[in-house]
Amino acid sequence: MRAKRFFIGALAGTAVCLGILMALISNQDPFFVLHGVEEGETAVFENQRYEMAGLIRHQEYSSVVMGTSLVANYHASWFTEGLGEETLKITFPDGWIAEFDTALDLAFRTHGELHNVFFCLDPNILVRPDSQRTVELPEYLYNQNPLDDVEYLLNADTFRLALKNWMARQAGQAVPLDEAYIWDGNYVFSWANALWGYVRPEVSQTILPEDAYLEAAEENLDVICGWLEEHPDTRFVIWFPPYSILYWDKMIREGTADAILTAVEYVSQRLLEYENVSLHCFLHNYNVICNLNYYTDHIHCSGDITYDTAQNLLAGNWRFTQENYRQRLEELREFVTGYDYAALYPGIPDA
Repeated sequence: MRAKRFFIGALAGTAVCLGILMALISNQDPFFVLHGVEEGETAVFENQRYEMAGLIRHQEYSSVVMGTSLVANYHASWFTEGLGEETLKITFPDGWIAEFDTALDLAFRTHGELHNVFFCLDPNILVRPDSQRTVELPEYLYNQNPLDDVEYLLNADTFRLALKNWMARQAGQAVPLDEAYIWDGNYVFSWANALWGYVRPEVSQTILPEDAYLEAAEENLDVICGWLEEHPDTRFVIWFPPYSILYWDKMIREGTADAILTAVEYVSQRLLEYENVSLHCFLHNYNVICNLNYYTDHIHCSGDITYDTAQNLLAGNWRFTQENYRQRLEELREFVTGYDYAALYPGIPDA
């Protein structure tokens, strides 16, 4: 009899504990699998690749702005206010084109035809082939099979994260969705810090041929053009971000500058063939890229510049057209190949 009572008690205790854990997950939902973030609610945002699937599914929006860590510091509210409609930010640090393809596919599946897609096309991600990808999105969160979500609900890490989120909320460390993944407050943007955060490479004795990146660029662009063709009623606003002059110092020293610019020109030519694309380039915004006080390394710029870039995109400024893109890129080529990079390092001989 005692053994029976013990067994029943243990079973009941286990059920109670499991119920408490499931209630904790349902309430905290660290990956937003069960529900999104309500207006006025705060949450803990730490892992874009896992959390983004739930946000894409559950938030209300008709436009998105997406990109790598360069887009993480954008506020979706800037676009919501500028467009007059709800916008969701989708960001993956050091993201790959294939990841954005998966995310955008989920957005279209769950929300129908989006009105606007703003996409930051980093030259860095443009010229690397998907075969080199070392990260994978958790497929069970992005696919259409709800049954495999048990991998989330019955996972010790999920319980741990749910408890961590609850504690963070109690400590006032959670933030609203509009501040999700913003990191610029943790860094100093200054001339000295930009130089400190940039590892200057040795001068390469080899210059890559101009077409060295075209195969990778074509592979990635085929994916992007697939979006344009499958969703002709969606307006795509694509832009090249304002990488600092240190980026071009790096490209010149590594012998890759011509290959990068040739890939950008190729991509521009193809994208401008589509009527539902607005293409913008901030690579040649010299007042910004040459002022290292706006940067914390060779590519990441301050919140002031991200805000300014967003406003220019909404206003339609810095736009490439069939008539001007070749001239603008040729001017950029001349500028970066003729720039006095030694002046960035006063008192230090140029290697």
